[in-house]
Amino acid sequence: MKHVSPRGSARIDALISPRVSVDDDVHAYNALARREGWSDGLPLFPPTEDLVRPLLDATPYAASDVIGVLAPKNRECSIELAAINAAMAGVEPEGFPYVVAALEALCDDRFSLYGVATTTGSVIPMLIVNGPGRDPAGIDYRDGCMGGAAGTGSATIGRGVTLCLRNVGGQKVGDTSRSVFGQPARAGGLCFAEWEEQSPWPSLAVQRGFSAADDVVTVHGGMGTHAMADINCDDDHELLMLLAKSIAFPLGNKFLAPTAGKGETVLAINPVWAQRFGRTFPDIADCQAFLHEHAWQSIDVWPPSGQAILERKGRVDANGRVRLNDRPDQIVLVVCGGLGNLHAVALPSWSDSESVSAKVVRDG
Repeated sequence: MKHVSPRGSARIDALISPRVSVDDDVHAYNALARREGWSDGLPLFPPTEDLVRPLLDATPYAASDVIGVLAPKNRECSIELAAINAAMAGVEPEGFPYVVAALEALCDDRFSLYGVATTTGSVIPMLIVNGPGRDPAGIDYRDGCMGGAAGTGSATIGRGVTLCLRNVGGQKVGDTSRSVFGQPARAGGLCFAEWEEQSPWPSLAVQRGFSAADDVVTVHGGMGTHAMADINCDDDHELLMLLAKSIAFPLGNKFLAPTAGKGETVLAINPVWAQRFGRTFPDIADCQAFLHEHAWQSIDVWPPSGQAILERKGRVDANGRVRLNDRPDQIVLVVCGGLGNLHAVALPSWSDSESVSAKVVRDG
């Protein structure tokens, strides 16, 4: 955080945001929010002090503490402003520390928030959660975890973050954002957790140096959800090869970039497949290395004009292969979803954003 009250010090929690009087009617408030440009198009809760205060009390921070500076308008986002936007999204006190951690992560320079906020692409911060607080916070990681499972945290935390980007950072389509299509997560957010108990490998948070007892949010700049399915491959190597080819689709942003060294693809694997792959590759790094080795397309896939551009960028190796990534760790494996088998989902990268993880900090 940029400015943080020392723990144990007296907190100054006077709220300083402008007050707005509106009829005691949720429809009247939503009409006002649409007129003022605060709304993401979905119904909002009026952020009364009675809703905001419990969110503030869920963190050890003062209302005036600054989480970071949000692009593209480069405005400071205080705990108070984050709580107001989270309240509008319906975030509950148990979920608000996840909003704060996500905002802290996306303010890290490695995330490239200015580019994420202003690009013509559809990228949006997508949140992946680890730790023991997943269930109390209502963050989905089983069936339908990327939409439809109705966990309170999954349905609100990501949206709270996107409202902060909109109302504090100033990310608005047609103004600062030139997103050609957008995506549903630009309004509702995307927040899901890893089903750690079903994974044969260390959790994403543990891989990144956190303790298994820590609650952690990883923020990924994702272009959308890319669904994949298979009912034919009994051989694990063959199935992984197909997954690698599928995430290396020729019109992905990763092939537009001048280098393969930036950006990551999150590959969400259902628990049944994860157990299969874990037996074949007990070390997750070996599984990532195998995927990396096969995540390429032949230069012949592109028309001559495209081939020439890729050649000039140095993206073509001596064997005529255009690789998705420079390194295996740019394929981020996460285990989640139902036990129905057959499916995987990729969250393709915008190409110039690195995922960043932050620990969730609660009051007390």
